Amino acid sequence: GVAPFHTIALHGLVRDRFGKKMSKSRGNTVDPIEFMDKYGSDALRFTLARGANPGTDQAIAEEWIGGSRNFATKLWNASRFAIMNGANVDGELAAFDSLNAIDQWILTRLDETLESVDQLLEKFEFAKACEIIYHFAWDDLCDWYLELSKATFAAGGESAEKSKRVLGQVLDQLLRLMHPMMPFITEELWCSFTGGETLVTAAWPKSNPGNRSDASKLIVEQLQDLTTEIRRFRNDQGIKTSAKIGANFIGLDSLSEYEAAIRFVCRIDPIAGSSSA
Repeated sequence: GVAPFHTIALHGLVRDRFGKKMSKSRGNTVDPIEFMDKYGSDALRFTLARGANPGTDQAIAEEWIGGSRNFATKLWNASRFAIMNGANVDGELAAFDSLNAIDQWILTRLDETLESVDQLLEKFEFAKACEIIYHFAWDDLCDWYLELSKATFAAGGESAEKSKRVLGQVLDQLLRLMHPMMPFITEELWCSFTGGETLVTAAWPKSNPGNRSDASKLIVEQLQDLTTEIRRFRNDQGIKTSAKIGANFIGLDSLSEYEAAIRFVCRIDPIAGSSSA
């Protein structure tokens, strides 16, 4: 006697990659079952959600679903890395002010992402919400935070323990946020990571504006700019990305605390008999 759904959202017509209506006479129809068998249900689901703008039709192409499969693989690998390196959800997070700028930055970006996605989902802006989640997970978490934090994990100590808990928090909240769009992989990862019974009944993540720092965003932006310039220089000189080189830094100033992170990401060893400043 209880309605299973309170709100139903209807999406537009799904067209082919060129925006043409699918029809047997054109030979441009697709079989979603084949896509699910080849790329997984989550990949197809995320692709459709990422193209669902209110009041408009959407196109679909096989390579886009393949891209979503790659995104799922990226998330899987990042989660396995986090688990192997001791990320956890045990106990409370350390006080925000006691964290290093890299940890503060990822928590800031997480909070901004949660707030934006919440607002967009309330307006049924599924495509924009998925885009924000995609770039937070791929760019902020995988490409930058995990790389910049590897030196901290390797060094061990109190700072590493704090960072492991921060990574656990970010992964926990991200998987909850992604669950409606990619329910199967997030369920598997979340249960394995947290030991929880099921993500289906887990609480929806909430933003906390108190966990934000504009100063940390500036520091990480500088780290990103410096890393990008070093990588560009290496490329211009024909140095393989996997090759380690010797170099010392001069004038790091506010970034001196994060020299180990820069060296780890850029594969730079210090030159003996000289000092960085």
